[in-house]
Amino acid sequence: MTDATTSASAAKPPPSASLKSFQDQYNIVPKAKRPTPKTPRPPAAMQQPSNFHLFVKAGLPFLLFSVGASFVLKSAVEGKNLERDKSKGLVSKSERQARLDAEKDQMMEKLNKRIQTVDFDNTKRIERPEEILERRRQEREDRNRWHRRTWRWITRQS
Repeated sequence: MTDATTSASAAKPPPSASLKSFQDQYNIVPKAKRPTPKTPRPPAAMQQPSNFHLFVKAGLPFLLFSVGASFVLKSAVEGKNLERDKSKGLVSKSERQARLDAEKDQMMEKLNKRIQTVDFDNTKRIERPEEILERRRQEREDRNRWHRRTWRWITRQS
């Protein structure tokens, strides 16, 4: 019985022509059972290129394109930002620093002219806080003295 089943599977009928064309069209037949083509192998000139040759033909142009694109985009964005700043009236840090330095120089010249024209007396004594308070109290009393006199005269007090 086992001999009959093995001989039946071994004596399988060949597939029909339409089945073979269908299998070839959709690559269903395994490679081991596929008939080998009778065409010769491609010549040496048709062999795959080396890694360096492939890099020169595909990789190098891609790298150049990437680097060039980043450079172009960077300069384009920088130019756009400069134009926007100019239209808004904004200035760069270096221009602001230059303006501040010019203002400082002008201010120092004015101060130096004033110092040269006015004599400063560094020997003047600085008042103590108590002395300042005493002086202000005395000034206040002097200022208010006529108020008291007038009030006394109106009320007929001594």
